[in-house]
Formats: sequence, structure tokens, C-alpha cells
Amino acid sequence: MEKWQNSDTLLLWVIIIIGVMILLVGTLISVFYISYRKVLRSKDEEIRIKMDYQRSLLQVSLEAQENERIRIAADLHDNIISTLTVIRLKAAIGSNQQELDQLLGTAIDESRRISHELSPPLYEEKPLENNLLTILKSWRSFYHIDHVVDVRTDRPINKTIKLQLVRILQELLNNVHKHAKASHVDLTLRITNKYIVLLVKDNGIGFNTTTVKNGIGLQNIALRTDNLNAQYKYKSSKEKGTRFIFFVKNGKNKISIS
Repeated sequence: MEKWQNSDTLLLWVIIIIGVMILLVGTLISVFYISYRKVLRSKDEEIRIKMDYQRSLLQVSLEAQENERIRIAADLHDNIISTLTVIRLKAAIGSNQQELDQLLGTAIDESRRISHELSPPLYEEKPLENNLLTILKSWRSFYHIDHVVDVRTDRPINKTIKLQLVRILQELLNNVHKHAKASHVDLTLRITNKYIVLLVKDNGIGFNTTTVKNGIGLQNIALRTDNLNAQYKYKSSKEKGTRFIFFVKNGKNKISIS
């Protein structure tokens, strides 16, 4: 009998083969385990980032609400209350009726403006394009405004989409007014059966997108966009203005911006 056919030698080979197989299986298990742990860590990190983002948006929402309360309080105090105080004083000294009526008209107009900003009148019944053009109209004394409205469907638009788009446009125009030093604003609105696209451009001084991206205005827009399961992008160049584009699915599914 040859040496390799010896029972002890065969047993040794069997042990070696089993050992190699165990080593291979152990190595494979280790590789799969490490990969699995990496996947878990990646998912945990993704969840953590999403939670941090949601907390950030919640904080922005709370700050925006508080800022809005402060602004409304200032409007009430500086415009309406001061005007009513003047009316009271003028009435006490016997001012003529025409002057009092004019001051009352100013107070009523200011009250109506604040009320409209809090809740746009009849926005649910009015078409989206009418709501947005009404907002643009109030800024025509500050800017040369051009608009293009392209409506290709009779499909009714959800009231939440209407309201959030109204708020987004208000936020964009407020940002232009505060920071852009622009003279011209362009708005393009396209509505189809599948999607709604809003494009707003200005010819202002632009801004550094890396340093301003965490500003309250943009985060407030991000919050509203997230609420609609929509997407947006913006591009700004120094001295060349800012371009903002917003997409929302005219239905239930999310649209992707490439």
C-alpha cells in the first residue's frame, strides 16, 4: 500500500480539507458580516441625517412662525394702531369728516393687507395662476415684472399645493426685495396633467449659494417643498441674478429633477 493510501495519511488529508473548508466558510461569514455591518451603519447614518434634517426643518418652521408673529405685531402697532390713535386724537379736536374718512380708509387697507398675507382670500376657489399673479401685482410698484403662464389642463389643483406655492412665491419675492437689489423679475408658470413648474428669475446682485443656503428664507422654502413631496433648485451668480425653479407632481408621486 502506498504511503498516501495509508489510513493515517487519508485522515490527515480529510482533516486538512475540512480545516480549509471551515476557514473558507469562516472567511466568507466574516466578509458577509462586515458587509452587513457596513450596510447597517450606512442605514443608521442615513436615518440620523434624515432625523437631523427633519429637526432642522422643524426648528426653521418654529422660527418662521415666531418671526411672522413679530412682523404681524409690528404691522399692527406701526400701521393700524398708530393710525387709529391719530384718528382718535383728530376726532377729539374736531377734525373734518373727510380727513377722518381718509385715515379710516388707510387703516382698513392695512388691515386687509395683513389679513390677505395671513390667509389669501378665496385661494381655494381661484385658479393657482390667478393667486400667483395677484401676488405679483402687489410688487409692480417696486419692479418691472414679466410673466408667462402656460396652463395645459383643466385638472383641479390640490388646495395644499396652491397655498404652499403662494407662500413660496411670497418668500421668494420678499428675499428679492430684502437682498437682491433687483429691478426686474420674471415668472414662468407651467401646469400640465402631470406636473406644475414655477420658475422665478431676477436681475439682482446674486448671492453666494454656499454661505446662504442655511438662511431662514431658503430653509422655509425647503420646509414647504418637503411638505409637498416636491423638489426645487436655485442658481445664483454674482451680479447676474438668481434663478429659482420648483417642481411638484400634479398628483401623488414625487417628481425628480435631474
